[in-house]
Amino acid sequence: MKFVTLGMMLSFFVFRYYFSFVKGKRSREKVTSGIFVGRKLIEICICFLIPALLLLEVIKTNISPALYYVGILFSFFGLFLMAWTRFNRSTDWGFMGDTSGEQLLTSGPYQLTRHPYYLGAIFYGVGLYLQLHYFFVLLMLLVIAFISHVIRKEEDFLEKKFGSQYLDYKKRVGIFPWFYPIK
Repeated sequence: MKFVTLGMMLSFFVFRYYFSFVKGKRSREKVTSGIFVGRKLIEICICFLIPALLLLEVIKTNISPALYYVGILFSFFGLFLMAWTRFNRSTDWGFMGDTSGEQLLTSGPYQLTRHPYYLGAIFYGVGLYLQLHYFFVLLMLLVIAFISHVIRKEEDFLEKKFGSQYLDYKKRVGIFPWFYPIK
């Protein structure tokens, strides 16, 4: 069972770094240091260190088979949504304020949600912790709080950059798929 979880973790890192450093831009020139540090802490602690300790059984776990399989489904959906978003954006990838993003993306995964990569990351993280130890899903509350902060900043940035075009899009598409758009 651990091999599936390990494979998903490796897939996450391969996708993330392949698209960030090989295919797209990854600059932090115009990103606040708080957001950059927050992203790095999440990557190190929640996305790597704690799952590694759980997989190596340094932290003992008692995994429910039902939660494990639900976790696999959540993780696969999250990885799919993240990969679809990256493929959809191609090389148009960067932090807020970078030169990328000269047009508002509204097709592909952006037809379902305004923030498909973040939503995929949440599904992936919740799924990963359901696979490893359901109690550690509580760590995802910190991630969700941080992502909510980043989404608010991005929403403000996109409203300023695209104006009425973004506001119209925001009326049609919510943050969570299949839910009424949050205004």
